[in-house]
Amino acid sequence: MKKLLLFIFLLSAFASPTYAAKEKTTVKVGITTQNFSQYEHNSARFVSENIIKITDMGSAFEIEPVEANKILSVSIKDDFFNIYIDDELAFEKLTGPIVLSSNAPIGIVDLNRKGTPAKYLGMIEIKKSTKRPEKFYIINAIDLQNYLRGVTPNEMPVSFGLEALKAQTIAARNYVTNANINPDFDVVDSTSSQVYYGYNSYRDISDRAVNETKGIYALYNNKPILALYFSTSPGITDSWDDVFNFGNASSAHPYLKPSFDDKNQAPLKNDEDIKNFYSKKEGGFDTNSPKFRWNVEFNLDELEQTLKTTLVEQSKTNLISPKVNKNEDFHGLKEIKAIKRTVSGKITELEIIADSGTYKVKKELTIRRLLKKGSSILPSANFYIEEIADAGEQQEKQPQNNENNNIFNILDTMFVPKDNLIGFKFIGGGFGHGVGMSQFGAYNLSKQGKKYPEILKHYYNGIELATLPNTVYYNEYGISYKNEFYYDPTINKQAYLYINNNKRVSEFPFKINEYEFDDTKTISENSNTKMDITKYLKKGLNTVVFKPLNIENKGKTIEFRVEF
Repeated sequence: MKKLLLFIFLLSAFASPTYAAKEKTTVKVGITTQNFSQYEHNSARFVSENIIKITDMGSAFEIEPVEANKILSVSIKDDFFNIYIDDELAFEKLTGPIVLSSNAPIGIVDLNRKGTPAKYLGMIEIKKSTKRPEKFYIINAIDLQNYLRGVTPNEMPVSFGLEALKAQTIAARNYVTNANINPDFDVVDSTSSQVYYGYNSYRDISDRAVNETKGIYALYNNKPILALYFSTSPGITDSWDDVFNFGNASSAHPYLKPSFDDKNQAPLKNDEDIKNFYSKKEGGFDTNSPKFRWNVEFNLDELEQTLKTTLVEQSKTNLISPKVNKNEDFHGLKEIKAIKRTVSGKITELEIIADSGTYKVKKELTIRRLLKKGSSILPSANFYIEEIADAGEQQEKQPQNNENNNIFNILDTMFVPKDNLIGFKFIGGGFGHGVGMSQFGAYNLSKQGKKYPEILKHYYNGIELATLPNTVYYNEYGISYKNEFYYDPTINKQAYLYINNNKRVSEFPFKINEYEFDDTKTISENSNTKMDITKYLKKGLNTVVFKPLNIENKGKTIEFRVEF
């Protein structure tokens, strides 16, 4: 081992909050049904190319394993689990949860993902539903890296290339670190969380993206960000506050601010700006997306019939005022206009005027679902509205100009027919909620030679790429505290170890790969330290390991992270 005296660059005043997020080494994924409509099951069948071990966790009883390639069926009756082997009852009245494990992937018979039988690494937990005890959850408990292997190629086409896939992987790693949708599992396998298709969806290039970003997160003020992402940007992304907080500035997610593909592009402030912007099919990073620009057209009767249904459906969200119940007769559609928009022109409040009443609709997703064509909702809420008139005289409506920088009022319709309205056309761009990282944008930035740090920093304002902060304590078992991460000097030119020692711990030996740092007196005199560790790193996996604090420092802590 190489023993080194510390020669470091000390900073006395860099920001280093004491909050430390915990890395999820294991992810619990709720597996949904074939059509992703629910995550509660009546029965299920499992199979593996190796033996399946079965444990009844309620009794801590390990059941005789099932031979390779035999079908193991699970059902629930009278609050107990029954297990069948090749359709013959083998074990009954098990209290559960039931845990299945194998040295080979476990398949769920009759469940397909991406056109192939669903298979999963890790363990399968079968647990009674907390809402309906006659049904059960199927939970795949899997390590974080293998979970991401099943997410990245399903959230982004592998044809988008390595750097875009790396950006997607880090966004997905951040997402699951913040996720906890159910007391029994962290995420589900559908678009309600992140699309996770398991073992059969692994691909070499996305595996590489997962491996070459191991341990790396996007942080803001030392915390992992909520890394929202979506398919296609129209050229401008939006802030969290404007889209999800109805324009009430909260600064809950200050890194989710508008980003402009064209640095010279100004916020869209009036109907002329919006029409000009969405009439252009060039500019921006997403022009090769089929949803960069789009239009959807309805005849009047078709849209009235759609709204009769969708106004009732979306009233359940409490985002339509007044609410519409199924007994009301919506009729006489006259006008649709935008009331509030974001800097990208996204409509966040819409007004529908009809003989039956005037209805206000809030939130971009509600608006998209309200104006669906057949079974397809609008690609985004970034659009302007044209009224389609039969041949005849039209009266031009004067545009309103409001200079508010974020949310503004606007009458969207450019022409108002006198008595000859026959339909509406919605002309817009983008696909998805429009907050955070655009996946097509990441693809095209990577084609321009941008590496994943530049891609992420374009879409997430003010972030740093780093390992999660790790907190070091005294423990009597001698357990060390480790951060493991991938380092590539061609992408991350420098790496720094940040140590927060606000508690004034007197001694905390640590190790960077094979280099040991035992004399920490210089560091212990400072509350915050920044140390350039680039020369101690290699291309590939690296580790920083801190020994537990000694008994003299019991009750104190230090915190460390590596930043690139």
